Amino acid sequence: MARSACMQLAELAAGVRSLSLIGTCKNAGKTTALNALIGPPARAGAGLALTSIGRDGESRDVVTDTPKPPVYVGRGALIATAEGLLPLCDTTREIVAITDVRTPMGRVVVFRALSDGFVQLGGPSMNAQLSHLRELFFMLGAQRVVIDGAAGRRSLCSRAVADSTVLCTGASLHRDIDTVVDETAHICRLLSLPELPGGLPEAGPGARFTLRRPDGECVVLAAASLPLELKRAGGAGLLAAAGAVTDPLMDSLVRSGVDISGLTLAAGDASQLLFSRKSLESWRRKGGKLAVARAASLTAVTINPVSVYGWRFDRQEFLEKMAAAVSAPVFDVVGGRYARAQL
Repeated sequence: MARSACMQLAELAAGVRSLSLIGTCKNAGKTTALNALIGPPARAGAGLALTSIGRDGESRDVVTDTPKPPVYVGRGALIATAEGLLPLCDTTREIVAITDVRTPMGRVVVFRALSDGFVQLGGPSMNAQLSHLRELFFMLGAQRVVIDGAAGRRSLCSRAVADSTVLCTGASLHRDIDTVVDETAHICRLLSLPELPGGLPEAGPGARFTLRRPDGECVVLAAASLPLELKRAGGAGLLAAAGAVTDPLMDSLVRSGVDISGLTLAAGDASQLLFSRKSLESWRRKGGKLAVARAASLTAVTINPVSVYGWRFDRQEFLEKMAAAVSAPVFDVVGGRYARAQL
């Protein structure tokens, strides 16, 4: 049963050329999902390229001091990791590239596994570096690239990094099952926002906010007095934000008294939408809308019903509640369960 769920997840992601994993919290089950996605050595070999923005593949989590599953790859896989982790990789290897990306564990190097074996990962942390590394992988012959993320790092959902994303969540996020479901569904909603036809309006150098009015005219608005400037400009149209959209920004507009029922707040992509579920609910109650210039793609949600902090959820209940709340298929990899999204 568990193997069947793993195979279903792997098959679902098989057609995605580059895939990232992001987690809602520590111990959400990312490494377990990673192993399911890369598959057995026969599949996790030639054609596969693998890296991580944090450290992965170690036997114990360095933050929570809990056991972690190892990462095992097949012969022919391309691995990008820090120089300091090379002695901890037990594959025979051929170094094929040395990058100028530096980490606390040394430069990031790319090697080709000449035998099956365990690897430890520690790659770039910046999106621009990951984008460059992805293209390097393809130049070296990779057919699919998998990038393991870190807890809370939603930046990997950007299409600049990967074509699609798997979101991993679990009981370690909160002891209340409904809270975990609601918080996960919030992230899924952001990852499913519609793409703006025509993209964002052109803005001047350094402009933080640009309003495109319903008549097509574009106005640059000052960040320091945004609610007032927005009110003066009519309060309707498309408000493009350069950079992160956070709770203080959303709350200032909701509480300002400006009529936002005709306003769409837009960002470059979902990785820039860093506001909470509460702020989103307030925004939508006032009639505000959201959009992105480049839509994300969510392949699947994986769940871990066991918390490292001592509590656990009923597997079937967790699976069913999550499937009812999100728009992507949901997998309990360890429990061998799978549910189609009901939205």
